[in-house]
Amino acid sequence: MARKFDVLRAIELFHSYRETRLKEGIVKLKPHEEPLRSELLSGKFTILSVRDPSGASIALFTAKLHHPNKSVQHVVLQALFYLLDRAVESFETQRNGLVFIYDMAGSHYTNFELDLSKKILNLLKAFWKLWFQECLDGQTLRSSGN
Repeated sequence: MARKFDVLRAIELFHSYRETRLKEGIVKLKPHEEPLRSELLSGKFTILSVRDPSGASIALFTAKLHHPNKSVQHVVLQALFYLLDRAVESFETQRNGLVFIYDMAGSHYTNFELDLSKKILNLLKAFWKLWFQECLDGQTLRSSGN
């Protein structure tokens, strides 16, 4: 339920979202099966139970909990897709958007994976743009809903 609903743009975003899922091999998510289950339980990605002052849902990625030597990038992306898909099922999130916080506090070089970080930010900008309010990581990205 975007503020400025544009059917053609929505269809374009949906196709792009679906193509990216296929490209990344994220076809069917099974959150109760390993390794996705462990990734979801790791606490790396969290949808907070509180909302920002505008009513937007808040998603948090805690970088210090990411250990590239113990995680498979594909599974991390599966967790991101799963949690954000669940978040935008909420009417309130559809209406008020989503704030994504990329929390680097307490993280070290060993927690950082440049390719994964780029993929996360690009996925947020490209595919959840209709609901995406802002991303906080030192730079702020704002969506106009189109």
